[in-house]
Amino acid sequence: MKKHLISLAALMMGAAIFTACSNSDDDKSQHPVAISNGLYVVCSGNTSQSIEGSLTYFDYTTRKSTPNAFEIVNGKSLGMTVNDAVRYGDKLYIVVDGEHKVFVTDANTLKQIAMIDLTSNDMLGAEGGVHPRRVTGADGKIYVSTYGGYVAAIDTITFSLKQKYQAGSYPEGVVVNDGFLYVANSDYGNGQNPSISKINLANGSATEIKNENIRNPQDIAVAGSYVYFLDYGQYGPAPTYAQEHAGVYCINPAGNVTCVVPNATAMATAGYYIYTINAPYGQSETTYNIYNISSGSLLTFKPAEIESPACIGVDPISGHVMIASYYSTSGGWADYVGNGYVNVYDANVSSKLQTFECGVGPQRFSFNIGVKYLVY
Repeated sequence: MKKHLISLAALMMGAAIFTACSNSDDDKSQHPVAISNGLYVVCSGNTSQSIEGSLTYFDYTTRKSTPNAFEIVNGKSLGMTVNDAVRYGDKLYIVVDGEHKVFVTDANTLKQIAMIDLTSNDMLGAEGGVHPRRVTGADGKIYVSTYGGYVAAIDTITFSLKQKYQAGSYPEGVVVNDGFLYVANSDYGNGQNPSISKINLANGSATEIKNENIRNPQDIAVAGSYVYFLDYGQYGPAPTYAQEHAGVYCINPAGNVTCVVPNATAMATAGYYIYTINAPYGQSETTYNIYNISSGSLLTFKPAEIESPACIGVDPISGHVMIASYYSTSGGWADYVGNGYVNVYDANVSSKLQTFECGVGPQRFSFNIGVKYLVY
């Protein structure tokens, strides 16, 4: 399957790691080319069992993984419930829910550069900065959502608060597109006030998008030119409490919401493709799909050797598909207190390339996208 990969500027998320092309003494030019160096696996841990979260790094050159990579380098743990991470420029930003903090590290060495306490008075305060959830980078800033109901825009040079934006109830995923910040307001699954916030970054004005299809939005991303969000749906009656109406939905420029993948509990985007897993609570069957935005077609695939899927990601350079899974216990249940593992597949998800172990509770991927210079 042919991949329509994201543009170079988008891959570098604002071109923060680029310098201008320059002419050498022999009049040759250096041209930056995006490369993928490795993969960060965000592992939340298990709060109920007092298991701290961690970061696993998989190096593409050595083909080796390093669980607890942050702890090994810095001599300390990240803390409880590591939620998200993003490489932006030459830094990796790691969001830790239980500590109300964002750890800033060198993207390649993972050596800590700074630690941002979102509950400090210089940030969002004791109420506004609690339980940071998701992070994205754009225009020289990172944007971090918190269960305090805000998104903090933080400068990536000074690590100071540039702006704070009021979001909806229990915001989760955040993405920037065409001058607007979109926020998935989950309402903590209560179903009373879920929405998508569309915030104008130029003047701070906000619109709340509400729709009968918006029940419990979680992840949000740009694919092609539109915004797509993953909604967990709702849970049915006892005794099974089966998860219903989970799927991927599209928001067009007019703010209309339509379902494009009707059964999905996890998603990843790459160019004009959306990859999904459907492993709903209370139901036994797990399915996997690839949605083609251009044609509207849906292709089903079946990855090898996945016991209990946790999350999915797609390398924007190689197109390789990553699926993290829990191991199964002797009773056939997912093991939520032991380490997980990641399978690496080719772009067609037809062949497994490698398996490596990660920490407890894998839930997100972030790719170590760098740059090399070609001289010609």
